[in-house]
Amino acid sequence: MAFSSDLLLKVNSGEFQFKRLAPETEIKPFKCNNQDLTDFLINDSKVYLKYLRYTTFIIENKDITIAYYSLANDVLRLDPKVDIDLDDKIKISIEDKDYSFQEYMFSQNSFPSVKIGRLAVHEDFRNNGYGTDIIKLLVSSFKNKNKTGCQFITVDAINSHETLRFYEKTDLNMSPYMM
Repeated sequence: MAFSSDLLLKVNSGEFQFKRLAPETEIKPFKCNNQDLTDFLINDSKVYLKYLRYTTFIIENKDITIAYYSLANDVLRLDPKVDIDLDDKIKISIEDKDYSFQEYMFSQNSFPSVKIGRLAVHEDFRNNGYGTDIIKLLVSSFKNKNKTGCQFITVDAINSHETLRFYEKTDLNMSPYMM
């Protein structure tokens, strides 16, 4: 999985730090093109952490927050009568698995997932591939180090044309079954 920016190089060199938000974390200044996403990080992320709603991860340099994302547990529920295309994709993607596992999976209508609840990049660092690389890192971590039993990654995106285009453009294979 190729990365589109120098995000990992900057983290590995120490220019950027990657941290999990904790109650005592001092959040460095952050501003993005969506005020709700800025407000969430500055005003709400610690409350969501306290009540186990989201876990937030921050990428920062010595002065500002470069980007952040928040994750939560989720479940993907399918109605085979409505979600025909997705149901078919899931079935095709597990055809190479054990027959007994296939039978079990075909009978399911809900699947454990992780939700990207928030994802934002500082306005001065947009269009550098950082958001795409964060998604790629998340997909890779759940495919390769799946500690939670997550089968899918879902997104709770703000429904703007720009946001939807970002996730469509990223065009990643989110399911570990759909490799």
